[in-house]
Amino acid sequence: MAGMPLDVLTDILCRLPVKPLLQFRSICKSWRCLIDSPDFIYLHHKNSTETGSNLTLILRKDSDLYSVDLHVMHNAVDLAHPLMCYSNRIQVLGSCNGLLCIANVAEDIALWNPFLRKHKVLPFLPVDRNKKYGSGLPGAWVYGFGYDSVHEDHKLVRISQFIDLDNEVVVSKVKVYSLRENELRDSEDMPYVLCYTRKNGTLASGCLHWVANRKFKFDEAGMIVAFDLTVESFREVPMPECTKENIQIDVGVLGGCVCMVANYNYLHVDVWVMKEYGVKESWAKLFTVAKNEVLGGALRYLKPLAYSKSGEEVLFQQNHERLVWYDLRGKSVRNVNLRGLPASFEAEICVQSLFPVEVHRKDNDQRQNLGEKDNNKKMDDFLSEGFKLVL
Repeated sequence: MAGMPLDVLTDILCRLPVKPLLQFRSICKSWRCLIDSPDFIYLHHKNSTETGSNLTLILRKDSDLYSVDLHVMHNAVDLAHPLMCYSNRIQVLGSCNGLLCIANVAEDIALWNPFLRKHKVLPFLPVDRNKKYGSGLPGAWVYGFGYDSVHEDHKLVRISQFIDLDNEVVVSKVKVYSLRENELRDSEDMPYVLCYTRKNGTLASGCLHWVANRKFKFDEAGMIVAFDLTVESFREVPMPECTKENIQIDVGVLGGCVCMVANYNYLHVDVWVMKEYGVKESWAKLFTVAKNEVLGGALRYLKPLAYSKSGEEVLFQQNHERLVWYDLRGKSVRNVNLRGLPASFEAEICVQSLFPVEVHRKDNDQRQNLGEKDNNKKMDDFLSEGFKLVL
């Protein structure tokens, strides 16, 4: 393959999963430089996203994480995550570009690429306080993790919601952690009330999404609000006409598009997809599932996860208990039988990628190289003089 044109070689390699690419880095220096280059990393991720390939299902049960190849679906494999577990619980705050953002109960947060087996523990993010409300601690806080493509920056967003039940007042403070700047900063307050105080943000079209209300009244129909990761501000997402009815809604993502789950008193569930982001007229009902069609006959919770590679089926999670394929043509469901599947779980889609967890800034390269040379000289001097081992 030595005479193969570089563009042909690149086109072949960018179609492969991460595991063989990591092995191919050992073939020669030129292959290693190619696979490690930012252009190839972006090209590989773009190809995986556009073709729906290299997708992995991440399952969480208490402190355990499992991975499942979406296109094989044979068995669930244990994942050894990098965080300590103080009370048998790990939370997946979000997934973006092949990076998982995970946290434990001690609020240790890490960005982790499970395919590269690399992670970065983030600086401690102190809990927001507001002495006007009881103990000053927030009644709830949720996270969202995504990518600002304009500034090429992964960002972690935290919303702390303070509730005054007596006066029916809610204040939602927002902080943003920038991986590129390695800093935590205040953002504009969220002018809405979260409907689900334990549900983290859903990433789609460069925005994080939550279901919320304008006021402290949970008997009103919910709406979808978006936090734009580039300008770091909130806006409302136009809703389909069906939300005028008395239904319970949730927000998700399917094939990169925002989707809405409309639950009609647990009798049946409609799944809607916004085909053109921000355009109300682009909402389209994708499918409907009735409770008599699913195993157990219950539809307390339904989360769309991904399309099949053919695009003819949709995988969804039912009641945190099972995985189900919905046939869009045949309008039928079939259960997924997986070895090693926990009794109850949370599911998240993660694309295999070569994205690093550390940010390399061009303006720091020269100083870093000088620092490495200086450190190497010090190490050479140290070794030449000998050393003592102290027990």
